[in-house]
Amino acid sequence: MKLVEVKIVRRVLSFVASLLIRILGYTWRIEWRGEDNLKKAREISGQIVFSFWHGRLLVLSFTHRHRNIQVLASEHPDGDLMGQTIEWLGFGHLKGSTSRGGARALRQLTSVLRDGFDVGLTVDGPRGPRGMVQQGAVEIARMSRSVVVPVSNSASPRKLFSSWDRFQLPYPFARVIVEYGEPIVIPTGATDEERAELRSKLQKSLNELTRKLDLDFGYTGEEVWPHEDS
Repeated sequence: MKLVEVKIVRRVLSFVASLLIRILGYTWRIEWRGEDNLKKAREISGQIVFSFWHGRLLVLSFTHRHRNIQVLASEHPDGDLMGQTIEWLGFGHLKGSTSRGGARALRQLTSVLRDGFDVGLTVDGPRGPRGMVQQGAVEIARMSRSVVVPVSNSASPRKLFSSWDRFQLPYPFARVIVEYGEPIVIPTGATDEERAELRSKLQKSLNELTRKLDLDFGYTGEEVWPHEDS
């Protein structure tokens, strides 16, 4: 297949995927929690680094659509398809990866934050390990004087896939809870040790938040974050 044809097919597929997300999302019964934390973050800094687990991104792609949040997606074909899909949902799509060419990706994200946009970052992506925060969110927030806001979600009923991230797919008409955690401020002059401690703080916050939401739905055992590997 010629390159032009591949691009056309990918564009059509991304549109269809975004349409399916909208249709599914409009059936969900969504409850918001922790909005005071989001307000507090706005008072601290105009821009926010929304930080979340890779396996919980589907819900957020619907609930945070058309807010012009900038999201990083790799230039790999799968990443590019995802990037085009979120573009249809009203997100900004930056091409790159924090694991490959990480310095360039950090500069891109820092630049858009300084320009007045928010950023959404899967802090254990794109390849894991699951539930382990990489240093990117802390560095981006430090360099741009932005605030990190952990955000997670859970749903019932849902499907949990056996992928590395235990990807969550809420069923049609599911009840969904989206919750913001306490904002985390990263001082621009933080030492390496302090930044490592702040990364651990973000990881603990996201883990506790996600686990609590799963327990609120009555999930037990492997259904509760961070899940046992199957």
